[in-house]
Amino acid sequence: ALNYQVTAPSGMFFLLRDLKAAHADKRIVQLACFVLDGTLQSYGLLHYLPSQLAAGAILIARKTVGRNPWSPTLLHYTGYTEEEILPVASAILSEQPSASSELRAVLNKHNSPDLEVARFEGFLGQLCTYSP
Repeated sequence: ALNYQVTAPSGMFFLLRDLKAAHADKRIVQLACFVLDGTLQSYGLLHYLPSQLAAGAILIARKTVGRNPWSPTLLHYTGYTEEEILPVASAILSEQPSASSELRAVLNKHNSPDLEVARFEGFLGQLCTYSP
């Protein structure tokens, strides 16, 4: 018998690959990880591919820190244009405020001392009001 072990890549696989290719700084990496982790609890985002959610998280993180939201390097490595990712980013952001107050694991994880996301002043407010 053949013992195939087939797995599907998660959004984190795509996120880390694309962030490395784009030479993202620590702040963008942490923000993008925070955004992508938040998508795990959103049923409404299940119809998006993991690569699309990763690209949406990168776009949101780059825009939040004041960087150009998309670049030719990201286009090359993700295969998505900014116009293709804007609806995904909007969907991610629209799901943020609807997250249940009982589902605090992502926020608690990113409040840990080694992660700086929660210390960015007004970050959650920026996420909820940002529109791509």
